Amino acid sequence: MSGGLSDQEAAKCCSEPDPATRDFIMQQTMYRIKDPKASLDFYTRVLGMRLLQKLDFPEMKFSLYFMGFEESVPETGSREERARWAFSRKATIELTQ
Repeated sequence: MSGGLSDQEAAKCCSEPDPATRDFIMQQTMYRIKDPKASLDFYTRVLGMRLLQKLDFPEMKFSLYFMGFEESVPETGSREERARWAFSRKATIELTQ
């Protein structure tokens, strides 16, 4: 293997999680995108994700699209309630245009 670790070396590098991190989650990873139509199509149709939340910042000229693997997405509630829900999901992707 060129430069990679053996299975044993990889296992030795890993530790048991600190109990203080028990409730930690990987909430999101951000990708910059150029074409939201193509990106939303790819993440929904190809990867099976759903659009959890869309936030627009016209004064700064960008939009955020939060994608995740959820069975359904709440359609009611205030913008703040929907954002709180979206930001509590595990392993989401933030697409930034």
